[in-house]
Amino acid sequence: MKREREFEIEEIHCPYCRGSGKKVLHREDPYQMVQCPSCQFIYLNPRPTLESLHQFYQEYLPDEEASIESWRRMMRPVFKRAKGLIQRLRSEGRLLDVGCGFGFFLAEMKNCGWEVLGIEIAHQAIRYAREVLKLNILSQPLERAGFPDQYFHVITGFYVIEHLPDPMNFLKECFRILKPGGFILLRYPHTTPIKNLLQVLGIQNRLYDLPAHLNDFSPQMIQRCLKRVGFIKFKHLIGGFTLPGDLGKRTASILFGNFSEILFYLSFNKILFPGVSKTVIAYKGEL
Repeated sequence: MKREREFEIEEIHCPYCRGSGKKVLHREDPYQMVQCPSCQFIYLNPRPTLESLHQFYQEYLPDEEASIESWRRMMRPVFKRAKGLIQRLRSEGRLLDVGCGFGFFLAEMKNCGWEVLGIEIAHQAIRYAREVLKLNILSQPLERAGFPDQYFHVITGFYVIEHLPDPMNFLKECFRILKPGGFILLRYPHTTPIKNLLQVLGIQNRLYDLPAHLNDFSPQMIQRCLKRVGFIKFKHLIGGFTLPGDLGKRTASILFGNFSEILFYLSFNKILFPGVSKTVIAYKGEL
């Protein structure tokens, strides 16, 4: 990262339990991912301050037309799978996509008849979503958006919760603004198992993408987080895989993605292959 040495750094407590203890799991100099000994939550500590992170994300997404199109192609399989899941559960309603990027998923759902709204903090992505796709995008964090209680039928977040300084507060706000019977769909990476394997093999890597990723979730941990704020009736699945532009990464994604999907279905939806990205759906109970 070009701006790493400019970041102001701070020590934090565990985002899940607020404990102060930590065990270092992996280093990606000058950063380290640690695990809370009390609750086992995995997070970046120390990390850039909130102001440093905000500035970092202004340069995180591309602004060239070719790179934006490459990003759309990369995410298209995951968006297509998520759209199908949502449409099977509910045919229409009000949908919020948090960390919506350039707005491609929102455009898909809008074309299906949904009333859509996005939240994004990266200025180049906001500009594209508003000017090119003609979408309604808010430019502040969810917790400052001020939505009414029980406002949305569905909330989605694709590769966003691992970037959040306070994932528990984010989930609490999602629960508050969801209608009873509504649901949240989250897509997230599960990187630690791969890091553990590569460490044993002595292979250096930067798979956590530090300092961009502040947290790493397993299916068990993300369900604990969702359950803690009130969500019920959880559905875990692989949910497709991305298609990066880089040939090596694309090949690995296709191989491991397909293997994970096959294993998931052959195990009657019980085995979620460690290390690949996953999708979870959780509901807000009826009144």
